[in-house]
Amino acid sequence: MQKAFRSARSAPSFRAWQPYLDAALGFRNHWYPAFFGAELAEGECRGQQLLGEPILFKRAGGSVYALPDRCAHRGTPFSVRPECYTRNTITCWYHGFTYDVRDGRLVAVVTDPESALIGKLSLKSYPVQEQKGIVFVFVGDIEPPPLIEDVQPGFLDEALAVLPVGDADVVKSNWRLAAENGVDAAHIYIHRNSELVEATGMTLPLGILPGSREGMVSAAPGGPKGIVKGGKEIPIWDADIETARVSARNRPGMGKNRVNPDVSLWLPCGLKVDPSPGASEIPGMIHFEWYVPVDEHSHRYLVTWGKHVGSQQEAETFYGDVETKWRSIIRRFNDDDIAAREAMERFYAEEDGWHRERLFRPDVVITEWRKLASKHNRGIQRAVAE
Repeated sequence: MQKAFRSARSAPSFRAWQPYLDAALGFRNHWYPAFFGAELAEGECRGQQLLGEPILFKRAGGSVYALPDRCAHRGTPFSVRPECYTRNTITCWYHGFTYDVRDGRLVAVVTDPESALIGKLSLKSYPVQEQKGIVFVFVGDIEPPPLIEDVQPGFLDEALAVLPVGDADVVKSNWRLAAENGVDAAHIYIHRNSELVEATGMTLPLGILPGSREGMVSAAPGGPKGIVKGGKEIPIWDADIETARVSARNRPGMGKNRVNPDVSLWLPCGLKVDPSPGASEIPGMIHFEWYVPVDEHSHRYLVTWGKHVGSQQEAETFYGDVETKWRSIIRRFNDDDIAAREAMERFYAEEDGWHRERLFRPDVVITEWRKLASKHNRGIQRAVAE
């Protein structure tokens, strides 16, 4: 019988991924998806917290701009009562300090029109890019690298049509638990009786033992950095518990669809599944999701799908197929993952879970991710108080 390689963990040593353990708020100096562009109309403002930082977004002249969501005067959040007298400004509803959203400069003070602060005071401006229907914001202090280095490979391909509105939820767990859930080789056990498995007839094992580290790490200079789960995997179809046998719902020869996708996780927090399990219903579909830190105990979970197309008509057909054939069923499938992340949060947040956990062979994918993220991140996000 073929054997999977041995787990590297018997006597725990955390030095290899200590930066990851320090990154409760995520990694600084990276691009993060904030929301779907369709959620912010012209002239509207939106307050949102990313990596512990409150950020105000406004769409002006078709472009999205981002500033800290607090007035420099006394820290009042603009988003509580957004006031906009002109297209390119945001006015604090408390004392009337008014800033240009394009660069953060203080351009007027309604309650003191001759204030000496005008033209001298400013807020930082966050770099923003809107690509594939998603608004990305750069949280950091360095010159932003190209966006292509911080998204999943292929996401920015010109021919890739991406559903302009997907799912976005705030989940009550740290972002790292979500990221690890995405590539967890054994977590598919929780999906064994899902509606998706029944509806698609997919053959889904109880779990997977990674057979090799070869090709698992992808860290080419100038490109995205991530972990690719795949290679010589060993599926587990049955397990005995005393006199009971636990078996996968569909095994080879039973299910109509053998799904063996490439599952990969990329800095700072993006997952790619190619092909998506739903490719049996929508050929060529690719699954994308992100786990964006909100604070130490919650993350924003964005999910969407893409497909390479040859025309706008093909793109529109794809969008319709996702809505009618796929979106609701994968939503219920993902609910199992959300439940698992939230169930683990107390252990890791309050009970020293990062040091008390006891990993096993399938978790090599997770430990390789921790090491890669520790080595290739551009900085650790710290709480304001630090």
